[in-house]
Amino acid sequence: MIILTNCLTDTADEGGLKVATSLARRIKAADAAVTVISCGPDAAGADRHIPANKLLLNPGLWRALRKDGRDVLYIPSFARMLPAALRIAVLSLVVRGRLRTLLVMKSPIGKLAKLLLKMSKAEIVALSEEAHAHYRAVLGDRAIRLKTGVDTARFVPVDEAKKAALRKQYGIPEDKKVVLHIGHLTAGRNLRQLLKLKDVHIVLVSSSFTLNVKDESLRAELLARDNVTLIETYLPQVEEICQLADLYFFPVTEAYNCIDVPLSALEAAACGKPVVTTAYGEMAVLAEQPGFYLIDSFEEKALNALIRRAAEEGINPREAVLPYDWDCAVDALLHD
Repeated sequence: MIILTNCLTDTADEGGLKVATSLARRIKAADAAVTVISCGPDAAGADRHIPANKLLLNPGLWRALRKDGRDVLYIPSFARMLPAALRIAVLSLVVRGRLRTLLVMKSPIGKLAKLLLKMSKAEIVALSEEAHAHYRAVLGDRAIRLKTGVDTARFVPVDEAKKAALRKQYGIPEDKKVVLHIGHLTAGRNLRQLLKLKDVHIVLVSSSFTLNVKDESLRAELLARDNVTLIETYLPQVEEICQLADLYFFPVTEAYNCIDVPLSALEAAACGKPVVTTAYGEMAVLAEQPGFYLIDSFEEKALNALIRRAAEEGINPREAVLPYDWDCAVDALLHD
């Protein structure tokens, strides 16, 4: 197999980058015969670095992809469907083996994109039940669903002593319930809902990924609160932030503001933290499981009541996210 991606990075703290980097490196570790080609920035984990333009028009890249007629797994950064479909169509003319493209976000499929996808021989790998149904309506059995997104050996529950030690280490109050959110500090993620939360301490870890412009007015409002800790640097041991929290809050509702499977929500759940969430992407499926609490209203009183209930009940949702372990996805991609 050849893995082709423009998303390899050594600081993967954004969903799409994390999916591509984690899967590429883990698949390579599981099968040394796999070749990882980076067509974007050069980063550790790539066997070859072959820069290419937006349409992947590079003779050297094409020769590498044709070699031995191997299967190709293409993991691109997110793009609207038409440019993605154009690249998939180009690859389908080049790749001689099986071509699979993993799309981290569901995107509407216009007439031209639909035609290109149908004419190509590519399979589409979707990360949520909703996205899988969306692509299956166009491609039938060429749409594949993949559960992935969490290292369940790294993101694990800790005891109260360890939790208290981590709070002391990061300067987080030990006498408050701690509500965590990890992701881009943008208005589109509906993070102003955090300003409604009462009698809790909020920890917000903002991605260092610079493509999305931070909402500076929201940032200023958060920093003005004495119950908010804002972390704006890359955290190599982000699992510790999940472990010191009491629950995870995921308020995203609008499309394109998160990948289809919110990785940080899965990671918090793997650490045993209840997740208060909207029905965004794969969260619609997980919200039916114990330890997940579906937001049915952003009215302040109702929202705080739901937060209190999740914190007080403390139901561990880890079991629900075990099938989303990266290793399960690696096995599926190598042996399906």
